[in-house]
Amino acid sequence: MHAKQTSFYVSSMAFYGTDTIDMIRQAAEQSFPLEFSSAVPYRENMETLFHAYPHPKLVHNYFPAPIIPFVLNLASKDPLVRTQSIEHVLKGLRWSKQGGAEFYAAHAGFCIDPKPENLGQQLPQSTDRIDCKKHWKLFLDSIRTILPLAEALDLDFYIENNVTARMNLNVHGESPLLCSDPEEMQRLIQEINHPRLGILLDTAHLKVSARTLNFSAAAAVKKVAPYVRAIHHSDNAGELDNNLPIESGYWFGEFMPLFGNIPHVLEVKKQSIASIKKQIEWLTIAQKTGVV
Repeated sequence: MHAKQTSFYVSSMAFYGTDTIDMIRQAAEQSFPLEFSSAVPYRENMETLFHAYPHPKLVHNYFPAPIIPFVLNLASKDPLVRTQSIEHVLKGLRWSKQGGAEFYAAHAGFCIDPKPENLGQQLPQSTDRIDCKKHWKLFLDSIRTILPLAEALDLDFYIENNVTARMNLNVHGESPLLCSDPEEMQRLIQEINHPRLGILLDTAHLKVSARTLNFSAAAAVKKVAPYVRAIHHSDNAGELDNNLPIESGYWFGEFMPLFGNIPHVLEVKKQSIASIKKQIEWLTIAQKTGVV
């Protein structure tokens, strides 16, 4: 199932550091379609706040944040972590359906088990080789466990490509983050082979991973384009995923005409209302012209 028309959402990341109530108020005043994401902390009444939001809304990845933090990892070798991750995704699907969304997306799995405090910085390093086959199987098993609920709810389930920064390669030059490269994204879709499964392409993740893993970001976009059902937009210098705003010359602009009739999410960090509106305007123009 695909969205019937192009839609532009704003991630809660754009209101980073703002109290949740104030974020919701500001977004509602602007009638922004809103993606509730990982930057929204735990609140006891979050379900009520989410469903009361009067405009189109999405549930993404770690939202709603649990009272006891954990790292959502659908490829974990720890059965408790993997079970907790699957249950979180199933909850995300249910909230998405209740909120009127057409899909829910989660990040691809990890071949390690980081702690919440490790995210956004260098991940714990090990001299051991990564058992990619084991983690890949667990990842696919998790997705196959999730898809029946997505199908029953008439929803799509998307996997977001991970970001591999150079600091997170292990001593053997291996990435512990699944689906950072286009080959694994394509392999995921082909091996699962389910009409409800798609890719949420994060352009900033792809830019960093391309430099780290030495592949062409432009060629990767073309390779995975048939599987992309939604897109996250932000920018960076190619070294770290730091959710910088998109500006004139945004590298992904030329590819925008390839992705009509799907949801686009502006996932930039801590922006003014004027800046948010300007960036959405640029993306809207780029969809027609291929130029930002």
